[in-house]
Amino acid sequence: MQYDILIKNAMIFDGTGARSFRANVIIKNGKIVKIGEAVDDQICEKVINADKKFLCPGFIDIQNISDHYLTLLSNPKCENLIKQGITTILVGHSGSSLSPLIKNNLNSFKPWADIENLNVDWRSFKTFLQFLNTKHLGVNVASLIGWNVMRNGLIGDHFKNLSDFELKQLLILAKQSMKEGAWGVSFGFGYPSGRAITKREILAVHNEIKKFDPLFSFNLRDESNGFIMALKEILDITRESKINTLITGMKVQNADNFVYFEEALKLIDSANKERNNNIHFTIYPYEYTCRPLITFMPDWLTIGDEKALRENLNDKDIVKKLVRELKQNKSFYKKLVLIDIDNQYRMLKGKTFEQIAKNMNLSIEESLVKVMSMTQKKIIVLNPNLSSINIDKGIKHNASLVVSHGMSIDNHNLNNGFIDQRSVGSFVKYLATYKNILSFETLIHKITGNVKEVMGLKNKGHIKIGMDADLVILNVNNLVDRSTIQNAMVDPKGIETVIINGQVVLDNSQIIDCQAGKVIVKGN
Repeated sequence: MQYDILIKNAMIFDGTGARSFRANVIIKNGKIVKIGEAVDDQICEKVINADKKFLCPGFIDIQNISDHYLTLLSNPKCENLIKQGITTILVGHSGSSLSPLIKNNLNSFKPWADIENLNVDWRSFKTFLQFLNTKHLGVNVASLIGWNVMRNGLIGDHFKNLSDFELKQLLILAKQSMKEGAWGVSFGFGYPSGRAITKREILAVHNEIKKFDPLFSFNLRDESNGFIMALKEILDITRESKINTLITGMKVQNADNFVYFEEALKLIDSANKERNNNIHFTIYPYEYTCRPLITFMPDWLTIGDEKALRENLNDKDIVKKLVRELKQNKSFYKKLVLIDIDNQYRMLKGKTFEQIAKNMNLSIEESLVKVMSMTQKKIIVLNPNLSSINIDKGIKHNASLVVSHGMSIDNHNLNNGFIDQRSVGSFVKYLATYKNILSFETLIHKITGNVKEVMGLKNKGHIKIGMDADLVILNVNNLVDRSTIQNAMVDPKGIETVIINGQVVLDNSQIIDCQAGKVIVKGN
């Protein structure tokens, strides 16, 4: 056979945002080799008739958290991601990446996953990628390096400024990781391990690695009452350098603060006019967020190591102070749903804190403290408290990139009921919801070509000759996200064929192969 795959009669959305066109696409050795030319079916190993279907570049999920929950390691096949058209993911956000490690320290992952039984066979970014290459990946994987993980590995959980010597050590490690293929650096302001990170550190990192054209990923320090101040903190950092900035999970929580989202978009527009449009933000099409419970607590409670936190929660006077502060947002906390906790407390899963408080005969604030004091391991809560109007505004904004903020699903998730819709249907929900609001060319550009440009991907994100054959064939009239909060594990409809690196991995909406993914390194 002369060619591997012929896709016939497809309506092509090439990822550039340009107008769609009808043509054939021919694939050989994992690459797109011809577009628009007619070839004999007999010289192609596989022929796909895409008449009345849309052909798009594979979707790039620039904010995926499969590493945070360690499911990238336990289920590298990523079937649930493939079924919604995702072919490439970027991990390592919120300051937490699986490498590089100092003293094999993965403490930054404790808010999301149980790390006690994890056997770490790597330290450097290079050895991590070598390990990842043995995992038979279902999708392409790229990674940032997490500053929180590096910082904590060097100085522990101490809330302090880095000394010049400590900063120099981390800069050496960051530069080496960039040489080994990292795509940039992430900073988790919103997590206890990131509370002490300063602008001095970030600008020093940028100055050290700017020749690698890195992506800098930030999450907001506050998504509630201090939302605007937290955004201004990041924008202030970008003003002092030409940092290629990605603000992850751009959202404001608590109805009283929803009005500030419009102001935030204007601030980003203004900053982009000054900084040559190098500021983007991610957003997903659901009206909830899933986060570790600890991130909802006041900063002062989380300063210090785990021992300090335990001591605070056992101090009656401190608990009284904490309860008083929590009461100021009572309506906010009572809506939180506890969706993941140690198995010994599984009877609490799926309940709101209003229900938990009633069952424990405590106030809502007291029940929050009680749950936190029961275990120092992960406690994940779902917060159904985002504005659909703001989500619409965010998705329509020209600086937004649509993401799943989801993860690969493994047997642990299935057995313990911790699955949320973002991991199953984000991209299909986005396309199905906005296909009559924005042009389909624009919709596809936000999850393919635009991401390519922001990341600096060379061979993915466009349908052009010479590009990697990462492709999605979809039936636009059948696009449906069928998941619900109560029953998330229902496959979406409309994604019919997915090709990764020239291999068909989804055919007739059924997984047929999940080992076509590759590790992608910066500069390759």
